Amino acid sequence: MHQTWKAAIAAATVMVGGAAQAHDFVALKLVNGYQTLDITSYPTTVNFTTVALNSHPTLPSTLLTATDPLLTPSGWTFTPPLPQSVPVDGNLISYYSFTINSFDDCVALGNADDDPTTPGPLPNAAFTNTFFATWDSGTAQSSVKVTCKPANTLPCDNSLFYSDSGLGLPNTTLSRMNPATAALTPFSTANIFYSATAFNHLDGYIYAIDNTLPVKNLVRIGADGVATIVGPLPQLNLLNTYPAGTVLSDGTYLIFSGPGFGVIPSYARINLTTGTVINAGAAPTLASILDFATNPLDGQVYGYNQVTHRMTRFDPNTGNTTDYGPIGPPDGLTGLPALYFTTTAAAFDAAGTLYVYGNQLTGLLHPINTLYTVNVTTGVFTAVATGAVSLNGNENFASCPFPSALEKSATRNEGFFKTHEEALSACLSNGGSIDLGRLGTVNSVEEAMGVLWLSPSATQQRVPRTEEQSLRVKLGRQSLTATCNSRLFGAATQPGVERARRAMDSGTREDMEAQLTELRALNDKGSRYALPMSFNGGPASASHALSIAREPKSSL
Repeated sequence: MHQTWKAAIAAATVMVGGAAQAHDFVALKLVNGYQTLDITSYPTTVNFTTVALNSHPTLPSTLLTATDPLLTPSGWTFTPPLPQSVPVDGNLISYYSFTINSFDDCVALGNADDDPTTPGPLPNAAFTNTFFATWDSGTAQSSVKVTCKPANTLPCDNSLFYSDSGLGLPNTTLSRMNPATAALTPFSTANIFYSATAFNHLDGYIYAIDNTLPVKNLVRIGADGVATIVGPLPQLNLLNTYPAGTVLSDGTYLIFSGPGFGVIPSYARINLTTGTVINAGAAPTLASILDFATNPLDGQVYGYNQVTHRMTRFDPNTGNTTDYGPIGPPDGLTGLPALYFTTTAAAFDAAGTLYVYGNQLTGLLHPINTLYTVNVTTGVFTAVATGAVSLNGNENFASCPFPSALEKSATRNEGFFKTHEEALSACLSNGGSIDLGRLGTVNSVEEAMGVLWLSPSATQQRVPRTEEQSLRVKLGRQSLTATCNSRLFGAATQPGVERARRAMDSGTREDMEAQLTELRALNDKGSRYALPMSFNGGPASASHALSIAREPKSSL
């Protein structure tokens, strides 16, 4: 039930009633003027109000402290400075604005608060924010609850989406492709034939062109996987099918239809905010490009020209193409340039690495679908993995190479690292040994596994640990995990690791518990985001990881 802050104060005062003499203050916490709030879009700024009302009927009361443990790490302070004397019927009010940038922020806050029911089961997440007021003879507290619901937008992370319309029938499948193995995980299906799939980094949706009917439609796909028709695009050529699409750095959508997909090669740019065509016309090129992508490092559009079998740059303002580099990737059997190579999907990651998915007809007999990375400077292809055989010219990639400053880095929790030896090996290779203070120094994968599999309750000799020793073990595991999240994925966890190290070495039990809560929240914060396309953590193997675990020398 929503209440305004004045009504809530009145209700709280009535509840105190005859006990006012024993309770000199009534505490009240509000968010956006209410005691509960639902959030459905991100980022969003919420306004917290904290009120301390003198409830003594005849005397002024002195407020000694006002605390908010959950929001203090984010900069919350109570103003005016305390202590303060408050007259009869008077109050002190403090305001604080806080931006929730993503659904993951709510999960992290729910993990960090003191409410055991939060963040709660997915798909929603909640956190409870509590304000505490103290005076010479007592304390009071008040809480608000914020419930976050996932936005229908997709995170701008390292996901590589792959759309497949088969033979061009009204049945399109959208999947996530593992950029290390080319394995597909189905995401959604639609009863339309869409192509030119592209991710818009400005609004978090995937866009495509519906080619089912002569009049083309703009399609939008969100986190629920539903392909929604935004509206018709009558300016597009009725006789063309548009296989290639990319979103430029300014958020406009570029599509192209080359030879074999219509009477006249055509291109167009579309304003995705209004769903209207900015300009459309014939493309003065004979290049056959089945997909292209925008490089986040230079803003240029790159694709593979099936006519010349070379990489090409596409000018989004004129429709001209400029070929460069060697002919195709080498044939997997002979090592010679594969003049029959075709690629139907292209996408960049945030580091400027181009991924293409191509059909290599080895010896003109065996179609092999292969995922490549391409050096866009030299045009040289490097094979990464072999995928499913299904290329028909109606496939596309979609990725988000322009990550928003508001997006968080990917993270993984200790459960991931304790089963992925290659990930731990990469972590140690990227930064060397990891000093965990009294828990010891980790110099090898075996010692890292030893820390992650270490029991907080007892030693290997089954000697029970003290409460402080148990906390140090837990902090050490989270510190190792946070260090690897920082080294491998760029997560902003290092300050938390440094605070945890100080707490492990000389902190109180309360210090260690606080840092443990913070590190767990940091390590969970980016768990929804895909790992970088270039990262390969290897297969998960809990049994083998446990078998090689070796506890480092420590002074516990």
